[in-house]
Amino acid sequence: MSNFTMLIVYILSFVTLFNPSVGYSQRTFASDFRAPEPPATVVAEYQASYIQHKWDGTGISHIGSGMIYASLAFGRLRMDITYESNIASSLFDYAHQNIDGTVPNYIYTFSPTTAAAGACAYYNVTPAYPLFPPNVLVEYGATFGGLVNDDLFYANQGPLQAWDLLFGTSTSVTVFLDRNNTVVRMDFSSPSRSTFTTTRLFNISPGSPATNLFENPCPTKSPTSTPVSSGGTRIL
Repeated sequence: MSNFTMLIVYILSFVTLFNPSVGYSQRTFASDFRAPEPPATVVAEYQASYIQHKWDGTGISHIGSGMIYASLAFGRLRMDITYESNIASSLFDYAHQNIDGTVPNYIYTFSPTTAAAGACAYYNVTPAYPLFPPNVLVEYGATFGGLVNDDLFYANQGPLQAWDLLFGTSTSVTVFLDRNNTVVRMDFSSPSRSTFTTTRLFNISPGSPATNLFENPCPTKSPTSTPVSSGGTRIL
C-alpha cells in the first residue's frame, strides 16, 4: 500500500473516530444507522412564503397562507396571512419580550374586504412560530428524528432531516431541514389545548429583510384594545 493511500486511510479513520456519524446511514432502520450531530447553524434570517394549518381539541381548524419575515438584528418577526375573508399583518416584538416569556403581538386586520377600515389588536402571546437563533438546534439540545420525505411544494427535493426539541416546558417542536440547513417546515405541539400546528416554508430568500418591513402595523403605534396576557399559543 502506497504512502498516499495509507495517509488517506489514517485521515478517514481519524474523522470517523471523532465524528461517529460520518460514513453511516441516517435511515432509521438501517443496520449501520448512526444519529448525526445537529448542524451548528441554520438559516435564521429570511423572508419566505408559507402555508400553515392549526387545529386543537376544541374543534378549531385554521388554515392560512401568506408571507413571513424574520429579523434577528431587529428582534421582530412579521407574518402576513390570508384566511377566509380576512387579511392580516401580525408583528411579534421579541426585542421587548415580557418577564413571563410572552411576546407583544400587534395585529392589523382587514375584514371582510380590503375596502373595510383596518382594525388593530394587541396581545401578549406565546407565538407558534418563534424567532430562533442560528444555533437553535445546538442550544436546545435537539434530537435527530430521522429522515422524512415531504414534497408538498418541491418535487424530488430529497429527504429532510427532522430534529426534535422543546421550547419552554410544554411546547414540542420538530424542525425539518433541507440539504442546505434551511428550515422548510416546523411542527408544533402543545398539550394545553391539544394544539398542533404545521407550517411549511417555500420561496425562501435568506438574509435579513429590510427594516421598514417591521414597522408597527397599528397606526398610532399603540394598542387599540386592552392587552390580553396568554400563556397559550395564538396563530397570526
